[in-house]
Amino acid sequence: MQNENGFTERRQYNRVVFSASDNVLGEFDLPGISDEVILVKILDLSAGGLRFVLPRDACGDIDAGYNLFLQTIIGMSRLEFVSRMELEVRWILDNPAFENVMIGCEFLSVSEIVRKQIDQFVETEATQKYNNS
Repeated sequence: MQNENGFTERRQYNRVVFSASDNVLGEFDLPGISDEVILVKILDLSAGGLRFVLPRDACGDIDAGYNLFLQTIIGMSRLEFVSRMELEVRWILDNPAFENVMIGCEFLSVSEIVRKQIDQFVETEATQKYNNS
């Protein structure tokens, strides 16, 4: 299906984009790259996955296919149920002009209940943002 700009939409799920003022952060385990939990800014979320930025110096050997673990989301109390989830890196945008790397991930082994909860959160956020604009 084409959107209003003529591009074909390939996403299976709707997503919510977080603004800088939302300050939505994720605590991630990066096996084989860091022994410590890393705190990163989450840019958007859908029932299929999420997108975040990571400082270039913390990327190590992250590439498409790498599996990581989301421990918890901070900054949105209504997302407490999105925790202890495994993700797979689907794509990386690494532009040398930026100090951060953008990473898109897909949730792995997510129950249908959690997918529905995320979808409901996305719809609620979209409605609130639309009504406040």
